[in-house]
Amino acid sequence: MEEDNNVKKGMLLLGTSIVVILLAYACLIVGAILQERGYNNADILPVVLTGFFGGNVLAIALFFKAYPILVRSDCARMDARYAGKELTEMSFPNWQALVRTFLLDKFQFIEEGYYRTKRFSFLRDSVCYYARITEDTDIENAFRREGIRLYQTQRREKNLCLLLFVYLDEVGEEDKKALKELNKSSIIMESVLNPNTSVSALVVAIDRRSNTGYYMEIGRHGRFTLYGYGCRMIRKLFGQGQ
Repeated sequence: MEEDNNVKKGMLLLGTSIVVILLAYACLIVGAILQERGYNNADILPVVLTGFFGGNVLAIALFFKAYPILVRSDCARMDARYAGKELTEMSFPNWQALVRTFLLDKFQFIEEGYYRTKRFSFLRDSVCYYARITEDTDIENAFRREGIRLYQTQRREKNLCLLLFVYLDEVGEEDKKALKELNKSSIIMESVLNPNTSVSALVVAIDRRSNTGYYMEIGRHGRFTLYGYGCRMIRKLFGQGQ
């Protein structure tokens, strides 16, 4: 209920800011009409300028007050959506076969230990995929370590999608929770907080015993995000359709 009230408040503030800015521009139009009809410019100019600039300042203030409320609401809604979503489960090859899959799909091995390819995209011009295979006993630790590692390589490429494959001895329930949180954070960051980001990361946890892999598939709303492109690349590489 409180969240609903906050959303209503945010929408009211946003709607009011739009109305105010329209009224501000209406002041200019009314001023021009009055001047055409012979009214003294010295009388109407102060009123017009006050209405225009004052209205714009007020509209901006209302917008900046509404913006964080609506962003928090979107984040909460997205978080709830993915909290109730099950991880996608599919069969992955072992480490060596995974490498062969990348090479067959024209990924190139580069000196920093990544497999890289660049693919054309109508909406983004191109997307640069960096695949990294590692092993660990903790998904969060692997994600943090590889994130620092990628940053230290000083990659400045536009539209970069990191595909991080983490092999674990066993993927338990705690690992799945951590995986869900990491991928959920990537989705929320790109879908809500920073839609113009040029970097996204998708983590896949693979059980070494069964070669069963888990990751979070994005919904239809995010199919054109970098994370969404990463999901499509995984489906393409491992035979799950487009």
